[in-house]
Amino acid sequence: MSSTPQLYWVGPDRQENLLPLVASEILIGRKGDADVVLNNQHVSRHHAKLVKTPDGYFLQDLASTHGTFVNEARIEQHVLRHGDRISLGKDRIDLHYIVGDAKPSRQGQSDTTKIFERSLIDLGVVLPSEVSDLEKISCILDFQYQWETLFTPEAAFQKILESALKISGAERGFILVRDSQSFGYAAGMDGKGCTLSQSHFMTSHTVVDDVVKNSSAVFMVEGLDNRYLEQASIVAMNLRAVACLPLMGIPSEADTPTILGILYLDSTKRMHSLSGLDEKILNKLAVEAGNVLERVEMIKSIEQRKRLEQELTLAEETQRTLLPQTFPKVENLNLHAFSKPTRYVGGDFYDFVELESGELVGVLADVSGKGISASLLSSMVLGCLQMQLRANVPVNESLNRLNRFLCEKSSSSRFVTMFLFTLDSKGSGKYINAGHNPAYVFRAVTGDIEEVVSNNMIIGAFTWAHYDAATLQLNQGDVLVAYSDGLTEAENPQGEMLGEERVKTVIRAEARAGSKNLERKLLDTIQNFTMGRSQTDDITIVIVEIV
Repeated sequence: MSSTPQLYWVGPDRQENLLPLVASEILIGRKGDADVVLNNQHVSRHHAKLVKTPDGYFLQDLASTHGTFVNEARIEQHVLRHGDRISLGKDRIDLHYIVGDAKPSRQGQSDTTKIFERSLIDLGVVLPSEVSDLEKISCILDFQYQWETLFTPEAAFQKILESALKISGAERGFILVRDSQSFGYAAGMDGKGCTLSQSHFMTSHTVVDDVVKNSSAVFMVEGLDNRYLEQASIVAMNLRAVACLPLMGIPSEADTPTILGILYLDSTKRMHSLSGLDEKILNKLAVEAGNVLERVEMIKSIEQRKRLEQELTLAEETQRTLLPQTFPKVENLNLHAFSKPTRYVGGDFYDFVELESGELVGVLADVSGKGISASLLSSMVLGCLQMQLRANVPVNESLNRLNRFLCEKSSSSRFVTMFLFTLDSKGSGKYINAGHNPAYVFRAVTGDIEEVVSNNMIIGAFTWAHYDAATLQLNQGDVLVAYSDGLTEAENPQGEMLGEERVKTVIRAEARAGSKNLERKLLDTIQNFTMGRSQTDDITIVIVEIV
């Protein structure tokens, strides 16, 4: 039996879903960027998330409007255990947390076909025996069944129009969807079931504008109100009846319903005389049509998210290729490095360059900001710095030139902090700390940690800044640890930071066992401390050991 936690749920199309939980965080919500997307208006865009811990996962509500429940109890946070039932929103959308291969039984649940057939039988019992009424209700039930089981936007639009035309007796029907600030053609059909293309598209602008303005339906099936009789579009089309309904839904970027589309029906003669039941059925059809448009928006959002993730994955791979693929082999020096951006790409980088003299140059830098803009600037900084170092320009002059270049090319609000050092095989060298947090030197003889603090200005902010190197000496067994502040500022679920003292404690306890052991222990410390909480900043570590 697998011990990997899994999340199980049944979608609106009756499709069973089983998601193995391996990520540090799993976002659940209505918006397309969630890991588990639930298309329900009472599920918030970002409703809840699962956060990984050493013992499994805990569930956290993200201030959702209609609440998160575990086994019917409303929760803010909850440590999940096998068999827990997670319910979201007023409609109690259920997900099951399971550990192992078992999944919740679905005994007692009828398949969609049986539900559909049972609904028709029940309606025949409770409604009057007029065939027309049953046919009208059959339209809405058939539409629900069809669009949930065989969903495509085009097929759904056609089914909406087919049902609406049959119920109303209209000659033409169109679905309009929001296009920028107006509503434009999405689908059309005539009373005989033939498709009407965009070339046939014409509506009463006044009626549509009134529906949009008031967010309420207009029914004029036995004649037009006086205020519409003289409207140019109505006169031009010789209309005698119009029905127009707003299609309400919740966009993926919002939490409240808005008009996503319009269902428009018209005729040059009277439509069917609509009873109260007919209007209710048409309004119900409009609700379902709004759900279709919600789903269309969700699909578009997911597709856009997938394209963006593909582009970001490519950017991540590209940025990784800029980092050293192999480390220089310098006598008596053991090198280790680790870098993880906040997500996909970031502003941290490290590099090692072996000079013609045999000395090693190491650098760890942190560009202000996060994400794509920071990664682009870090790539430019890395390229410029490498060019200077490989041309054997002294390290202090390399940074002088880099500073002037960045002041000319980047915004004054963008800057770089950097720790740069040189070392030879005997552990002798220099360093420049340009506004970066302190590096640590573990002294093997005493077990003490010395801080290598900033001795220069940040890079790229001041044209007059000048950079000078100070002496650095490491002895056998000593370990140099440089890091970006994403390490010490890593947070646990309670919002507490890892901090410098915890990092120093790990270094004191583990450095004597070697740089490889120290790297592993630092990474374990981050994972255990954060308990799966998302990074708040890029994390980069460089470790050098004198052997």
